[in-house]
Amino acid sequence: MEWLRNRPFLNKQPRALLCTEEDCDPQACYDSFKEHWQQALKIILRVQQLPTHDDVLGVMNHLEQMVTLLLYDIKKMNKLQLPISNSSKCLDYMLIENILDKLNKWGVRAGKYTNAVRCEQLKIYEMLVSQSRHVLLVHEPFLRPLLSLLKSCQGELFSKEMEKFLVDLLYQLCALLMQNIELIDLFFQQDEKFNKFIIFILLITFVHREDSIGMRARDALLLCMSMSKKNENVATYITEYSNFSILVASGLSGLYSVLPNYLDDIMIPDWHRFTPDDVNDIKGLSTFVTSLEFSNAVAQVAHPSIRKQLQEFMYRGFLIPVLGPALLQNNVEEQVASMAYSELVLRTVTHPGLLYSLLQFLLKMEYDGHRLLDILIQRISSENNQLVLVTLSLFDTMIDLNCEDLMLELVFQYLQPCLHLMLSQRKNLLLLDPYCNSFEKLLLLSPSSCDIDSNSPKLDVSETQWNQTNSQQSLCGRYDSYLYDARNRIGSCQVACASWSNTYNGGESLQDDAKCTENTFNSLPSSNESIGYESLNLKLEESHQETNLPFWKISSNKNSITKSLSTVPIETGNELNSSGNAGPFLTILLHRLNNYLSNSFYVNLHITGLISRLAIFPQALLRTYLIDHSLVLQPDVPSLIQIIGSLKQKIDEYMNKKADRVTLIKYARHFLIERETRLINARRHVIEQCNAEMNEFFQRNGPKRRSLNLPSISGMFGRRSGNNLDQGVPLVSTVENPLDRAYPKFNEGQHVALCAVLLDEWVKELGAIAQEHTIAQLANLLK
Repeated sequence: MEWLRNRPFLNKQPRALLCTEEDCDPQACYDSFKEHWQQALKIILRVQQLPTHDDVLGVMNHLEQMVTLLLYDIKKMNKLQLPISNSSKCLDYMLIENILDKLNKWGVRAGKYTNAVRCEQLKIYEMLVSQSRHVLLVHEPFLRPLLSLLKSCQGELFSKEMEKFLVDLLYQLCALLMQNIELIDLFFQQDEKFNKFIIFILLITFVHREDSIGMRARDALLLCMSMSKKNENVATYITEYSNFSILVASGLSGLYSVLPNYLDDIMIPDWHRFTPDDVNDIKGLSTFVTSLEFSNAVAQVAHPSIRKQLQEFMYRGFLIPVLGPALLQNNVEEQVASMAYSELVLRTVTHPGLLYSLLQFLLKMEYDGHRLLDILIQRISSENNQLVLVTLSLFDTMIDLNCEDLMLELVFQYLQPCLHLMLSQRKNLLLLDPYCNSFEKLLLLSPSSCDIDSNSPKLDVSETQWNQTNSQQSLCGRYDSYLYDARNRIGSCQVACASWSNTYNGGESLQDDAKCTENTFNSLPSSNESIGYESLNLKLEESHQETNLPFWKISSNKNSITKSLSTVPIETGNELNSSGNAGPFLTILLHRLNNYLSNSFYVNLHITGLISRLAIFPQALLRTYLIDHSLVLQPDVPSLIQIIGSLKQKIDEYMNKKADRVTLIKYARHFLIERETRLINARRHVIEQCNAEMNEFFQRNGPKRRSLNLPSISGMFGRRSGNNLDQGVPLVSTVENPLDRAYPKFNEGQHVALCAVLLDEWVKELGAIAQEHTIAQLANLLK
């Protein structure tokens, strides 16, 4: 009998289904089921003390046959589509004979074989719950032993296989309860002071597991969160008697703490944010993102009280004590990593409550008397290119949210008083320019060195026509490509900003709005809405708590407040803006642009892209400040058009002295074409991979390109390229390393040529944005 002792109970392969033919006799199946139980019952009854190995093995063999027969009988009856009252004869026999209860009581006395018996019970219950059309929970012979079995699993250490059976059963129970909400209270066990929700207690221990068992448990927990909306007992238990929110927040903190402090494996010079490949490759990052996505999903489906509690614990248990100090480290490489992690968090979170908590943390949190937002803005001026890139990427992600509170904090609180304008200009702020003279002014700022003589030798680039013979052509094909892209982006931004509380046109008072925003930020965990929620196009569901909206919540389209801010400046949490400036964000951003020729080429790509994104906003204050050439600014306020004009002059002076100017310009254009081709291919690969894996997380994290066929120059950002890099014409001597071909080191002439071509394309993009804004204004007037 040695083979019996070596046979593990829990590693048995499931027996193939018996009697699967349609002509199998149901009566024979029923008779066989009874016979197997009678044989198993004889073993159970004759064992007065602890069962032996052979006793347990005998019972397990009979139970395995019974499960097979029962499954067949249930499926057979389901196929016949009989009324729900006509159940399987085998199932009826199991309930009448109280088989599950007898098996459970025997398992308690099985000693060291208790888990083997539990395992068989878990499989039986999981099969019955998932396969039977009947709601078996209403039958006491089914429910009582089930509850006893689940209660006995509390605090036990099981093998991985046992854990899988347990979690599978719990998931099936949650799915069943979601369809039969009235049965939830059956799983509340009366304890000393409160009722315990046994299913939730067992599931919560798997909340941070990394394997498939953890994934299944989190899916079941999300079903519990959905139940909490329909059953107050579930919501009350989770918020008042469980440590769920603490576990989630502390889990995030723990997972973040083990992430690498240095991103040593990222060597590409234009890297600025984590891609799907990065998340999978960097140790611990995938687990952290999974936990973050789970928190986001909980906030989306849970009862408002659970959502509020989770929001508060994440804010005070993860963001403030963990993410904040990480961002403030002194080592530049650690700052790069923490900025990239923060950007990834911001990209991952989509629920308005959690997202607004994160924004409040970034905008208003102070450490040692210094506001975190001001520290982050200053990093745009860093001498470390990698830090600048991840900082610009973070602000790009923030601005893409189209959040009114965010834009008020970064831009509009400084522009709204119109103190950045000369006094004589403030009345002209809203004047419509139907001829869009700014468009022509911007195109005239294109470097003359980029106008290559059409008789000059052309660079042979197959299937493309990139030679520049007039201002209506561009690297992306034609100028109307920029128009198409600008039209789509402006339209999307207008929709996102439609519910903002103010139009920010310089003619309305923000005094009450600013005060409210300040109050909103003071105690976010207890506040559920602000103007920011509106601007995120998302609503929290606690609207029943507030029936009458204050006047500052009403869209400016319905209730416009018109006071001249030339005499009534706004009041914010910051010092009164009376000196006349564009604010630290715009000032530092334009100052970085002013160093265009000394910046890294990849930094220039991000700077131009971020400024273009800001120019997309339809609000007159920001739009006119950036791209209206007719406005006269205060002497100390930086002007984008003046900066571009100065850069044009410097580039032309340098390039006109170069004998190989034409060659440098052609190679610069070809480099950008090759680069864009690589990025398109990489993005296609990511999109295809995401679709194949049903990975919704990175759908939101998609490439900066708005249209793969009609790109903007700001879309030529560097994502982490794959290993199969296109081998285009190099700007330097040919090398064996494909990475050096994709990211060559530029000499001074090549760098200036690249800056020239980038500026040439960028002014076309800005010109297209100016034109489309004019068209949008005219369209609004005609409505």
